[in-house]
Amino acid sequence: MIKLAVTGNIASGKTLVETFLKEQGIVTIDADEIVHNLLENNIEIKNQVFNLFKDNDIKDENGEISRLKIGSIVFKDREKLRKLENLIHPAVKVKIEQFFIENKEKDIAVAVIPLLFESGMENQFDYIILIVADIDSRIKRLIKRSNLTYEEAMDRINSQMSQEEKIKKADFVVDNNSTPKETKSQILDILSKLKSLI
Repeated sequence: MIKLAVTGNIASGKTLVETFLKEQGIVTIDADEIVHNLLENNIEIKNQVFNLFKDNDIKDENGEISRLKIGSIVFKDREKLRKLENLIHPAVKVKIEQFFIENKEKDIAVAVIPLLFESGMENQFDYIILIVADIDSRIKRLIKRSNLTYEEAMDRINSQMSQEEKIKKADFVVDNNSTPKETKSQILDILSKLKSLI
């Protein structure tokens, strides 16, 4: 089995690429979805997060953790962001390891992990695909998608390792500055190369 990671900075197009991979019959797991489920359903992690943010209002109207409120705090406070990631990343890592065990009969299995390099998880994978897009496109997508101000979008972009650093670490780089069709073509080309190695 080839363990494949898909990563990319915020609003680079990882969801689009995951959709293309699923269309090709490849099993995927998404770290963002794991985090969402942990914050909703894991009592221990929820309590730890509430404790970390005990001086802040992070609850939504139902008394649950609001990812939006947490985001507005941690993207301005790098220390809080680091502590939050240290709480959550180990549990995410376990879920991804379980996913690969459950799918060990597959030729290729994919984990989509936005903070792959930041969390130090890159060594768990055989190959890494990095999705890149220019900063203007990413800012526009973020503002439109999450209803952020320009400053809020930049806070999120600046909280991550630069694309240039990640390009040096990736096995494949997919340019998502053009059309979805062009991006899909690049993904199919990478899959063809990987399948020739199996």
